Amino acid sequence: MKQSLLPACALITGLFSSLAHSQSSDVLAQVEREKNNAHWSGLPVFGDKARELGYDLPIPVGFGIYMNTQEVEYIAENDFNIVANGGTMGRLCGASSPRSQARPGPNPSPDRPPIEKPDPASGSCAMSIPADNVGITGKDDSIQLRLDAWVFPFMNIYGLAGYTRGTKDIAADLSVLNIGDKQLSIDATLPLHLEYEAYNLGLGTVLAGQFEVIDGMRPIIVTAVGAVTNSWTTTTDSTIRTSIGALRVGQRFDVPYGKLTVLGGYTYQMIKQNVSGSISLKDTPLDGLADTIDFDVDLKSKESSNMAVSAVYDFGDNKEWTLFAEYGFLNWNQFTFSLGRRF
Repeated sequence: MKQSLLPACALITGLFSSLAHSQSSDVLAQVEREKNNAHWSGLPVFGDKARELGYDLPIPVGFGIYMNTQEVEYIAENDFNIVANGGTMGRLCGASSPRSQARPGPNPSPDRPPIEKPDPASGSCAMSIPADNVGITGKDDSIQLRLDAWVFPFMNIYGLAGYTRGTKDIAADLSVLNIGDKQLSIDATLPLHLEYEAYNLGLGTVLAGQFEVIDGMRPIIVTAVGAVTNSWTTTTDSTIRTSIGALRVGQRFDVPYGKLTVLGGYTYQMIKQNVSGSISLKDTPLDGLADTIDFDVDLKSKESSNMAVSAVYDFGDNKEWTLFAEYGFLNWNQFTFSLGRRF
């Protein structure tokens, strides 16, 4: 009888040991899951609370490469100031330089050295063209490196560093030339084709949230973006400041191998740029009108409001890879594409 009790005791002991081990494994697994949810950066702040509420949070830190192309129409913020050197225009007068006219003072712009005051004997003439008589179009192609982090579950902060190749085509109607207190007219249009390269830095933030309109319906996603970039050109005496705001609304869907978010909404963009430099009219249709033209003008975007549609595809074992594409339309054409990786 004693011999028969031993296997039974061993069985019961093994059963309790197995149950204890199972419970211990469950606890360890739960601890491991909690550890896995905690990111190495400790971000986002309050991320554990958001996960407890059932929110699926992205990996907090990411890096992406963005490619952007856009065609924008501009207007002159003030009169288009020029100095004509030589030729017919250069002999019209000997007024002060356009930059001193546009920006009075001994040192109006420390970032850009002033144009030397023309000497009447040298055949140079300073004049201005009304802003309404100046048409400007531009095209920019850029590549940007972006580093971002979700500081809070609802707030992302990012930095940009990039390179841009762009052109500006300026057509200045010479039918009205202001030279001091005189006004002259030349039946011609001064075309300027400017090509430049620029390097930029920028900062931005994204606010994101979601809410249910109807029980059982996919949540509505809302994002708001604000950013500022500053660019310095290498081929013209020029700086570019861009301010961006955007509001997007959309939904997220389960798709093969990942998640797809489709968004649409409003974009605000204001580009301000000072363009100054010198061009030669030699061997052009305007040869003889002037040998060279020194110019200085402040320009800005003609339109600041646009519409856009975008798509974000998150894929990978932990949704660590992201493809992004956006098309802007209505007042200017813009296309953006990016590939990102979250860590």
